[in-house]
Formats: sequence, C-alpha cells, structure tokens
Amino acid sequence: MTDIRPDHHESVDHETVRRVGKFLLACLGLVVLSSLVSLLPGIDRLVPGTPISFVAVVSAVVTLAIVGLLVYLAPALAKLVRSVLEGPEQVVDDIAAIVQLVVVFVAVLVAHQGLAPAIGPLLGGLGWVYDLVFLAIALPPLGILAARMYVSLDPMAELLANRVAGTSSEPRDDDQST
Repeated sequence: MTDIRPDHHESVDHETVRRVGKFLLACLGLVVLSSLVSLLPGIDRLVPGTPISFVAVVSAVVTLAIVGLLVYLAPALAKLVRSVLEGPEQVVDDIAAIVQLVVVFVAVLVAHQGLAPAIGPLLGGLGWVYDLVFLAIALPPLGILAARMYVSLDPMAELLANRVAGTSSEPRDDDQST
C-alpha cells in the first residue's frame, strides 16, 4: 500500500486541535467542579419528597454535560487522528473510526455511572432495568468497534510488519527458492 496522503504534520487543522483541547479541558473542569460541589455542606441531603440526594442531582447534570461533550468531541478526535497520523489511508481511517467509537462507548459508560445515583433510587427493586437499558445502548457501539477492529487487523498488522521489519508486501528476491 502506498501513502497518497499529503504531509500530515503541515495539514493539522489548528481549529480542530483547539476544539479538541477545549472540550477535553471542559470535561476535566466539570469533573473538578463536581468534586468540589460534593464537598459543600448539606449537599448529601435528600431532595424533599424523593430518595435522591442533591449531590446525585448535581452529578447527573454534570454527567449529562460531560456525555454531551464526549459525543460532540468524538468526530473532532477522529478528524484530528486523520490529520496527524501518517500511513495508508485505509489504516488511518480505521484508527480514526476506532478512536471515535471508543469515545462514544466511554460516553455511554460515563452516563451509566454518573446517572445511577439519581435514577437508581427512583427504580427501587427494578435497578436491573437501568443496567439493561444501558447494556442495550452500549452494545451497538461496542459491536461496531469490534467489527472495525477485526476488519482493520490485517492492514494494521501489515503496516506494523513493514515498519518494524522494514519490508514491503512484495516478495523479495531472497525469499524465493531456487
């Protein structure tokens, strides 16, 4: 496979890097703020008339913001990967898609973990429904991720072998028997 892509280091889009950095910093900031809010006096008290604490409500709001940022960030990260990585277009596209799917999958896991304290108490003995819903949401991106990884296994292994061994996929003269 030959690389028909332009020099990637010069084509890194400043705006994409800025957006990715901004959203990663926003996620980190939200996590820090959520941690600080959890230290406030009285934040662990229950919301009147519900089995949910104030901290669970705040955590749910922060979780939704982080999940929104991650879902919005996923395509930007894929674009950044495409602009930074060098190699055959198929391999670079596969890696970019895998990165995007991993971020979406992580967003689902963050949502499950972060919303549980606010939704779980409302479900009472039906907490398994909460897990089942998130299992149903998480399986499609995980399945697509597994399929994409499987399809890209041979091209990535070939690229790795070429880079490490310094060979190409063409037969060499010393490989042929006489």
